[in-house]
Amino acid sequence: MFRYFFSFIITLFITFSLQAQIVCSNASKLALSKKIEELNKSKVDTFSVALREGNIARTFLDTPYLEKTLEVGEKEELVVNFVGFDCTTFVESVTAMNLLFNNDASLRNLNHYASILERLRYRGGQLSGYGSRLHYFTEWVIDNEEKGILKDITEEIGGETYEKEINFMSTHISSYKRLINNDKAVDTIKTAESKINQQQLSQVYIKNIASVESKIKEGDIIALVTKIGGLDVSHVGIAVKKLNRIHLLHASQSSGKVVITNKPLAEWLRNSKINTGITVARLN
Repeated sequence: MFRYFFSFIITLFITFSLQAQIVCSNASKLALSKKIEELNKSKVDTFSVALREGNIARTFLDTPYLEKTLEVGEKEELVVNFVGFDCTTFVESVTAMNLLFNNDASLRNLNHYASILERLRYRGGQLSGYGSRLHYFTEWVIDNEEKGILKDITEEIGGETYEKEINFMSTHISSYKRLINNDKAVDTIKTAESKINQQQLSQVYIKNIASVESKIKEGDIIALVTKIGGLDVSHVGIAVKKLNRIHLLHASQSSGKVVITNKPLAEWLRNSKINTGITVARLN
C-alpha cells in the first residue's frame, strides 16, 4: 500500500493528476503488472508511439470479450479492467498502456496507468460523473485531439464529409441505467451531442477503403461508422498489417475474445449491413 501511495504522490507532480477513485480487481492488478513486465522485456519503449500501438495491441490477442465492464456500482468510478474488454475499453486500454511507455520506467505502475486512462476516457481528462465519460467515440477522438494525444486523419487519407445528427443517447434514455431520473447527466449528454453536431463529420466509405489502404498505418485507431439512427460508430479497433494488407485487431463480441479479422478490412466490411465506412485516428 505504501509503495502505491508513494508512486501516486510522484505521479501528481510528474505526470497527469489522478482525480478519481480506482476500481481494479486483484486479477486485473496482476494482469496489468504482468503486461508491464512483458512490455519492458520486449523494449516497446524504443518504438514510435504510433508503431507501439499495434505492437502492444497484438499482445492482447485471445483476451476475453466482456460487456459493460465500466458499469460497476451506482456511480461513475475509474474502472481498470485488464482481464476482459469490450471494443472501446480495448482501444482505451491499449492506448493508455502505450502512453505509459512514453515515460520513465519508474512510473510504469497502476496509479500512473490509471491517470492516463482517466485522461483518455473523460471529457477534459477528468472524471466528474457519468456524463463526463466520452460515450460517443467521435467525441472521444475530438477530445483527445484537443489534448494533443492523437489526430483524426480521415479526410487527410481520402475521407469524405457527411451529415448526420447524433442524438442516440438522449433519445434512448431508458437504455442507459445511469441516465434514468438523472437530469444533470442527460443535460451533459445533450451538450456533448450538440458539440459533435457542430463538427464536420467524415468517413472513408467502404467502397473506397481498398484505394486508401496504403495510407493507413499499423497502430491507427479505426472506428466503424454506423447506419443506426442517431449513433456515430458501432465498433472500434486497431489497424494491423498482415501480408501488407490492413486488418482490424479488435475485441470481438461474436468471437468472444480479442482477434484479428480473417480478411483485410476492406473485404471484411464489404457486405456490412450496419456500417457505411470508417474513420481513422493516429497517435501523435
